[in-house]
Amino acid sequence: MNKYFICIRIIVIIVCSFISYKPIFSEPWLPPGDMLIRSDLQLLHDFGVLQVPLTTWPLSLANIDAALDGADVSQAEYMVIQALQRVRDRIQEESSMGLSGVKSFIRGSSNPNIARTFEDTPRVKGEVGGGVSWMGQRFAIKAQGRRVSNPLDKDSFRPDGSYIGAAVGNWMLALGYPERWWGPGWDGSLILSTNVRPGPQFSIKRNITTPFNTKWLSWIGPWSLTTFFEQLNDERVIEDARLFGLRVTAMPVDGLEIGLSRTAQWCGVSRSCSASTFMDLLLGHDNEGVNVDMGQEPGNQLAGIDMRWNSPVGSAPYATYLQWIGEDTRQGGPQIGSWLRQFGIEFWGMMPGLNWQHRSHVEWADTMCREGGIGGGKKKPGCAYNHARYKTGYRYKGRSIGHGIDSDSRSSSIGSSVIDPYGNSMNFLARYMELNRSGMTYSQQSSMPSIPQDIVEFSVSYNRRVDFGTVSIGILYSDLRGNISDADTSFEWWFGFQTH
Repeated sequence: MNKYFICIRIIVIIVCSFISYKPIFSEPWLPPGDMLIRSDLQLLHDFGVLQVPLTTWPLSLANIDAALDGADVSQAEYMVIQALQRVRDRIQEESSMGLSGVKSFIRGSSNPNIARTFEDTPRVKGEVGGGVSWMGQRFAIKAQGRRVSNPLDKDSFRPDGSYIGAAVGNWMLALGYPERWWGPGWDGSLILSTNVRPGPQFSIKRNITTPFNTKWLSWIGPWSLTTFFEQLNDERVIEDARLFGLRVTAMPVDGLEIGLSRTAQWCGVSRSCSASTFMDLLLGHDNEGVNVDMGQEPGNQLAGIDMRWNSPVGSAPYATYLQWIGEDTRQGGPQIGSWLRQFGIEFWGMMPGLNWQHRSHVEWADTMCREGGIGGGKKKPGCAYNHARYKTGYRYKGRSIGHGIDSDSRSSSIGSSVIDPYGNSMNFLARYMELNRSGMTYSQQSSMPSIPQDIVEFSVSYNRRVDFGTVSIGILYSDLRGNISDADTSFEWWFGFQTH
């Protein structure tokens, strides 16, 4: 543990050596899960009103507020004006200094979803909780807790969402339990998603994503950087392992956002946690053939690229996105050897005959590794989210840290968020998932089926703001097929209420 925090202190010293210590305007973060605010932010981005990276959650509200300062949409379309007003209302709601009022919530579900999407749906059958926050000019604190019923991970009390943060120059340093979502996908992220609960972590994040001033780097455009160290404190084959993450995004061209991500499991009981081991991991010296034998491998890594491009051809209201994540399976060097893939397209506009707007998407993801430079080679079952040394794999508390469908699976989906003039929203999703296509079991800690299963899902949720909070309800129809003669169909429901 001491060696782990020595590494953290080294990173803090390096970062602080490049920044000033003057106080800055520091707002809380926007956590992932809110489909309405994400749709609004993306709409402002696609119309050129908001020029900041939006694929690394949580997002800095200070960054959004600074980018929207002085924005004039008086001549814009009605849906853009409405979106901007909702975002500004949210900023005002979250940005008051001092101690906030207590915010409480209650949620329930007949059966939590096997693979979560970006939408914040219940993880357990019942939970109740609340929190309070305090904000100063340079510090922000949030204490939040929840009591849950019949948790699979045996954690009946959860501090998820709590944090203490400090603004140092243009950087935010934080300790806490923040949820993360990396990438442009709506129904999954191949490298880091909210499919899994957050663990205790230390993070450093660039607060305001202004471009470089130097002419040599200004072409990169607005850019963000996030790094974190997380303690994987669940029951694992190698206990007390750490998860390291690093992500950089940039907007070199209007409408184009590119992200580079890297995560790694390392350290743990009977494993080296030294600074030199961490440097080997950073340099890619972590495969058999570089460090002589498997016993000296410092970690289990994933890395890749994602991008989202608004209207790359023509001027129609659409965007394409992809995510390409590789497993470090090659011997003799840091090269990525096997690839996971995700593609998607978004389109948006007003509903015909109604004063409602929509943001819709079609998305496809495949977690069956493919060898080759761009993932066009032969299949490699068991590669994704698994590791010969870290046998629990790229999982935490029984669920994949990456895409919710876990290893050797495929997901095809179409979804839409519809927003009425009053800021109420409905979310529709149809999804076809082919789980564990190889039919192999690689980790006893995985929540995925041990046999191949196909699942067809249709879900609808409705979120309505009332005077004292937000009410959410949802229903889901599921049709499960495995190597059984009859289909298993079910209707599930969930509900939630959160005070403002």
